[in-house]
Amino acid sequence: MKKAAVVLLVSGVGCIVLYSASFTALGGSVPTVESSGREIVQWFTDHGTNAQVYAWTATFAALALTVFGGVGANLLPKPNRYVFFGGVLGWVITGQVQAWFWAGLALHPGDLDPATARTIFDIPQYWGPIVNGSTMTMAAALVPLAFGASRLIPRWLGWLSVVFFVEQGIETVTVFGRSGFIAPGGAMNLYLGGAI
Repeated sequence: MKKAAVVLLVSGVGCIVLYSASFTALGGSVPTVESSGREIVQWFTDHGTNAQVYAWTATFAALALTVFGGVGANLLPKPNRYVFFGGVLGWVITGQVQAWFWAGLALHPGDLDPATARTIFDIPQYWGPIVNGSTMTMAAALVPLAFGASRLIPRWLGWLSVVFFVEQGIETVTVFGRSGFIAPGGAMNLYLGGAI
């Protein structure tokens, strides 16, 4: 059990550090769904290496999260472990696809047609509202384990999972957003959901 706790701690901290590093690599002036095609092409022309570093660090964050999820799921009873790990894998795959698009746009930005760049860039912006389903799945696996006569995890973790589930469910409205706080890949996804 001690070995599992160490692996959970190291992989969990590693995931947080690498995930934070991946977004830090992009810098503060990233394009958004409100950016024009020309602005997107210009950003990838000027910051292509940032997007590649983002994809590179996101790769290792995915590895750390998968290890964390596998070890953590193994501590849960069936079927909760499968539900939890399914959510982890959904999160990892969604994050890898997003990084894949960012790295792809960075490869030959000078050859990009602005309208095409805008369309391709819009696809990974839906990472935020789509990944909410995966995070809700992870929370849903924990909630039943915190309540009832034979609870297996602390009640506070169950309530935290309920709050997280509800917040992530509300956050799915960003799939309908066009701009501002509720835009796909916008502040609601990155800052509110990310902090919670």
